[in-house]
Amino acid sequence: MDAVIVGLLANTDRNLDRLVNHLLSMSLLEFSQTSEIVNLSNATEDYALEVGEIAYISFTDATQVPLHIATPNNSYYELHVIPSNTGGTSGGTDNNVYLYPNNTTYSGAFYSAEFWRDTSAMSSSYPQNSAFVIGRAFSAITAWITNRTQYKNVRALLDYYGISNTWPAMRAISSDWRDTTTEWTSLGTIVFPQSTSGEILVFRAR
Repeated sequence: MDAVIVGLLANTDRNLDRLVNHLLSMSLLEFSQTSEIVNLSNATEDYALEVGEIAYISFTDATQVPLHIATPNNSYYELHVIPSNTGGTSGGTDNNVYLYPNNTTYSGAFYSAEFWRDTSAMSSSYPQNSAFVIGRAFSAITAWITNRTQYKNVRALLDYYGISNTWPAMRAISSDWRDTTTEWTSLGTIVFPQSTSGEILVFRAR
């Protein structure tokens, strides 16, 4: 464990503010050096990721990648999708990357605010969908996931490529599940618009 964290935990009452500030200043890479990494690449059932743990998933030529992560109410995650597909302006499909919560879709229950800049213009949209939108075509994604039954949101920042007017193109997305009663119990499945390869990291922060 990080030496600073150990020292602060020894006097938690006096050092709580310093502990929180130190944790907030750490990058995911630093967390990965002090946290348990769980390889879920070959998982067949949901794993209850603990606070501070990181799930690692490797995938090849996949259009759907189940995360196999059980998610309780009042939890919060940081998600990284790290593609290994060759950069370029072709080979991808000009469609969304989705996160299906509970490994399924909910017709028309999601809205997203999206802003993007590609080689030709800056634009925006506010579409209705049946799952969380987290990317487009081939995407290098960093996302933050809030799971509260009364408020369920995924915010994503990404570079996307593999289609015209990209390489690079930047997109920012905030996607809300407009349902305040359905429980989100499985983090879900990431669905790509074309065969995709790479790695996924999921860090549970709360």
